[in-house]
Amino acid sequence: MHVLITGASRGLGREFAYLHAKQGDHVLLVGRDATALFETKFHVERLGGTATVFPYDLTQPTHRLALFRATEQIPVDCVINNAGIGVFGSFLETSFEDESRMIALNIEALTHVTKVYASRMKAQGIKGRIVHLASTAAFEGGPWLSVYYATKAYVLHFSEGLTEELAQDGIQVSVVCPGATHTGFESAANLEQSRLFLRPGVMDAPTVARIAYRGYMKGKTFIVPGFGNAWYIFSTRFLPRRYVTRQAGEVQRPR
Repeated sequence: MHVLITGASRGLGREFAYLHAKQGDHVLLVGRDATALFETKFHVERLGGTATVFPYDLTQPTHRLALFRATEQIPVDCVINNAGIGVFGSFLETSFEDESRMIALNIEALTHVTKVYASRMKAQGIKGRIVHLASTAAFEGGPWLSVYYATKAYVLHFSEGLTEELAQDGIQVSVVCPGATHTGFESAANLEQSRLFLRPGVMDAPTVARIAYRGYMKGKTFIVPGFGNAWYIFSTRFLPRRYVTRQAGEVQRPR
């Protein structure tokens, strides 16, 4: 199987690459950090898989086009849209440039990558998989991470809609909604200032990736790693939205 993974240099993307490597798959590793991608490739090959590195910044349309051209002759069976970033802080104080880049990666790039590879799957008659990484954040508003939460809501609803659209073409769509996970995201998003990652029960990347992998390989559409996360999502259906948002704000409030 040929598996394209965005954000494959570290965290969940790297763990997905390792899981597919153990099955002997060929993984296409996409990310900005070439050095880290080659580290991933090294371990993939030690685990029994093969890998090709594509050091592209998916926030840049020209880089996405370069990726599409470079993979034109590869029959991609599975796309894991894992790449994503967050911007933590008061909306009135954070940089619009940072938030614009986040929207470009979390929404625009994910949509573009999905359109291109799903179209190729259909044209080539591949009964493929599209896997999107959303978050428990998709189910509520998130003070001090307001734009990030909104991008994950987009990923969730986009995935749910595509599930019905692409089923007729034999293409499975899965959306993974983890809670707070130790992946390096917290450092990149400056979340050390938040209480979110100080709580007990924060999951680690290998565990989340294993649960997600088992889910999408079984054809599940909606995957929530961890009972606590699943219970939290379920409970938000019965609580006033203003209350849920306020509680999220308390957890994420800068220290």
